Amino acid sequence: MSGKRDKAQKKIARCLAILQRDLPDIQPSETPTKFLFIGNAGLTTNADESSLVELITRTGTSLEAIMLIPGKQYSFACFASEDQAKQAFESAHGQMDSPGASSPVYMAYVDKVPPKPAEQLTPPPGLQIVENFISEDEENMLMNLIDWGEKLGDKAEGSLLKHRQVRHFGYEFKYGSNSVDKDNPLPFGIPEALNGIVRRIVEQGWMPVPPDQLTVNKYLPGQGIPPHVDTHRSFTDEILSLSTGGGVIMDFRLGVSEKQQHHTMYLPSRSLCVMAGPARYEWTHGICPRMTDVVSGKNGIAGLHLCPRQERISFTFRKVREGECSCGNRRVCDSAIQNSGYDPNKGAASSDSISDDIQAMRLEQQHVLQVYDQIAGHFSATRYKPWPNVLEFVNSLPLGAALLDVGCGNGKYLGHNEKIFQMGCDTSYELVKICNTRGFEVLTSNCLQLPFRDATFDAVICIAVIHHLASEERRLASLKEMARVLRIGGQGLVYVWAMEQQRGKKKSAYLKQNKANRKDEGHGEYVGANATNDTDTESGKSDSFSSGLKKQVMQESPKSQVLQDAPLPVHVNRTEFVQQDMLVPWKLKPQIKKDTKEKGKNKKSDSSSNSISDNDKSSIVCDNQQPKQVESKHGNSSTAASVLCDTTVEGQEPVFHRYYHVFKQGELEALCGKLEGLKVVKSYYDEGNWCVIFEKSA
Repeated sequence: MSGKRDKAQKKIARCLAILQRDLPDIQPSETPTKFLFIGNAGLTTNADESSLVELITRTGTSLEAIMLIPGKQYSFACFASEDQAKQAFESAHGQMDSPGASSPVYMAYVDKVPPKPAEQLTPPPGLQIVENFISEDEENMLMNLIDWGEKLGDKAEGSLLKHRQVRHFGYEFKYGSNSVDKDNPLPFGIPEALNGIVRRIVEQGWMPVPPDQLTVNKYLPGQGIPPHVDTHRSFTDEILSLSTGGGVIMDFRLGVSEKQQHHTMYLPSRSLCVMAGPARYEWTHGICPRMTDVVSGKNGIAGLHLCPRQERISFTFRKVREGECSCGNRRVCDSAIQNSGYDPNKGAASSDSISDDIQAMRLEQQHVLQVYDQIAGHFSATRYKPWPNVLEFVNSLPLGAALLDVGCGNGKYLGHNEKIFQMGCDTSYELVKICNTRGFEVLTSNCLQLPFRDATFDAVICIAVIHHLASEERRLASLKEMARVLRIGGQGLVYVWAMEQQRGKKKSAYLKQNKANRKDEGHGEYVGANATNDTDTESGKSDSFSSGLKKQVMQESPKSQVLQDAPLPVHVNRTEFVQQDMLVPWKLKPQIKKDTKEKGKNKKSDSSSNSISDNDKSSIVCDNQQPKQVESKHGNSSTAASVLCDTTVEGQEPVFHRYYHVFKQGELEALCGKLEGLKVVKSYYDEGNWCVIFEKSA
């Protein structure tokens, strides 16, 4: 027993040394206080409020507050009395594991805890919670109002999304763009059974006029919704969400990375959440997918309570805006961004149109994250041979080294070096599933918030990922995350798509797939690993887009297209780039099975077979997203698929559009140079890609 105590004391001593370095004003105490420092359970160890409250509850005590510090391995627990803290300490220190952990927690008494940031205490401007807005009888009526059977019937549009079931009335809410098609109302409006509730909303002043769009979401325990902002041009100033069934914590966020403000709000059953002003227009709102929530002061009882989630049905009321939004704020308003237009003389979209983090997240959500979950099977079938230079980097790692592949896709760079420990992560749940079937250690994550401790890995690779991030700030944040998880002396390899697809007279393999380019160079037939599939699947022909979605392709130049209602021009595949920010088409075909003949053909040339295999992967952030099952993986007619692709015409393959920022020469090196303690040791050009190897020096 003394050996276990000695070990616990050594562990907590190391943790306290880290605390003293980070927060010198907080001092350890030899005598019991109301405050406990938990040295090895924090955000970087994947602990959260729920797991810590569950841990403390097992000690027979209750908490007043939990403090988790961004980017740290530790946390703080506050109790109503010193006796309560002492009971928790004596029961848990060095003895109890927190849920999901493999080692016990280590604790110490401290004299105080850090103050909660003011922005976490103050709700977003314009956010209000109206408790008991409806009666219990009305709640029962609402929970039995919707037929959630598989057959939708003729009174509502709906679908089974990967996070929840949904029904729409008045207009269909399109989750890919967080908007509606104003010219295409649904045949049935808001059900008459809600007339009394709608009148109450107007009479109490929560909306100036009755809403005309209703979205009903059914959440099972463990389900959530990704953070998003409903578009300015589609809806007026107020968005209202009425909760029935179980209550839930809703997350509100403003900004990105270390600058991000985060506020949580509990939405009890029968409450009305009113979002107006900045809370509606600037802050994202979302629900983290988990089984429990931590609620303060529930049912009038002080302290923190761990509340299991129950089935919840939300009714979201909106008023469709007539015309465009006139606020003129190009940082957050899609009407202002659309009206600013695309200037072909500048060769790129206005930087304001994608620099704001809200717009960047929305663009990535619609044109990267959702797309790759839809095309994962087809994508994986065309990406299977590693690039030689990347493979050389991986195989050069010594015995026992730890490698992380950020944005690992289908895992084609994993499993080659049997002497090292290898892990991967990717935002696409469908690609992660493919990795798991191949026996790789891979988890669902994003490149802006890697779920690993500081200085964990000896090497990091990130191949064809950060060119999917829609602002320089987010691209820089991803590099910073890679540097954080690297040990000092560790190296990272990053590949991005290059704007310069021709070096001197030599065209990249990407351009060579264009038959006209091959004829010009007289190189004969080009055979690459993805020549068969990509030449077909990424066609830039204008007739690929569906008139059924009322989208027209207008020729902007011989090498770019502008898709009406799209945020950026659409690139014509196999041609040189004329702008840095664009959408690149992917024509989805049924799952491809590579027969022996195709495999033999692709093995004829190693150099050519790696020509384009990596320029189409994603590991993009969508805060708190934990995908479940993906509906219509191969482009069937569900809502989840139709909002992402540009054809649903029978007999045609659906076309998806992926966002890219292609890098100019020197841009990647300059980005790395903005991070202290990161040194570029090598940069090079590899078949249409700019590449750097950097080393962490501090």
